[in-house]
Amino acid sequence: MFKFNKIYFIFLYFLLINSCGLLKEDNRSINYRTIDFNNYTPPKAPSYDSVDDWLVHPDKDQNEYSFLEKNNNLLKADVFFVVPTLFADKKNIAWNSDVYDTKFSKILIESSIKYQATAWMDAGNLYSPNYRQAHFRVFDERFRENGGKKAYDLAYQDIKRSFEVYLKKYNNGKPIIIAGHSQGSAHLVTLLKEFFDGKNLKKKLIAAYLPGTIITESDFFDLELMSSEDETGGYLTWNTFKVLKNEEKYNLTIERIYLNNAQVSNPITWNEYISKDINDHKGFLWLNQKVYSNAVIIESIDEALNIKTPKMGFPKSILVSFLKDYHKGDINLFWEDIRLNSIKRVQNYFKNLQN
Repeated sequence: MFKFNKIYFIFLYFLLINSCGLLKEDNRSINYRTIDFNNYTPPKAPSYDSVDDWLVHPDKDQNEYSFLEKNNNLLKADVFFVVPTLFADKKNIAWNSDVYDTKFSKILIESSIKYQATAWMDAGNLYSPNYRQAHFRVFDERFRENGGKKAYDLAYQDIKRSFEVYLKKYNNGKPIIIAGHSQGSAHLVTLLKEFFDGKNLKKKLIAAYLPGTIITESDFFDLELMSSEDETGGYLTWNTFKVLKNEEKYNLTIERIYLNNAQVSNPITWNEYISKDINDHKGFLWLNQKVYSNAVIIESIDEALNIKTPKMGFPKSILVSFLKDYHKGDINLFWEDIRLNSIKRVQNYFKNLQN
């Protein structure tokens, strides 16, 4: 009983902090405290010249995090990863998070970096900027005009500045994987437009993994959605939904009404084939940092991935069955699939250079 209770409480903690886990799953409106942006003083802007301005950096001493031990700058490719929205306290009137809030930074590392960004660490040296992410209320139409747009743009300017510093000081000509989730992926779409789409830097792009945001065919000029497991130079994107009988009962992070013409990648087969063989699923990264393979089947794809409760045995499947919003798991659900696929794309990138 004690062991089960311990797992249960860990699960609840996971829901609270992991990848937009502070969001609601019912139709009750959240009453946020707020302030007009014109009366708001943003937190100090990071310069990114110091490794202290980065959540993860190969040159940063992060020995306290065992899952970052491999990030030693010895790989031939880099990964530039941007974390999702975890700044969502409804009582916090600030529009943007504080990069120098060590408590919040630790939450970002222990959640998004640990359970998401690590999927790419065997493919490249991991860089993840600590940025003044926009508060979750910026995605609520009630708050867009009195500060939401400005807060969101401020967050992107941090991402842009960090990438410029990365290119100048740390990249050294290495090819790049771009990756993120939710708000992170959305900012990376803008970054790809500015730095890669129709630009010379596209030659250095191995792949952009952009789950948790909405991308349509018209969003890019030159970059394209990739449709094979070893293709390089393009992007991948998906949103994950749980198959529910009464989906309208829940106010999900991304509502289907906004998915019109959304592009979708299949993070199991990496092509248009929808496999019903559960053995094709490589692995779900669970709370204990163990990977559970043969757990997920994609039931259908209709501008999003639709899956049922993952099969991981008792009590894990019981616990995850209570979760109705799978936006949180866009990466975790396919963590091992992403890890293996990113390695394959890196290998194919260098193979093509030799040909």
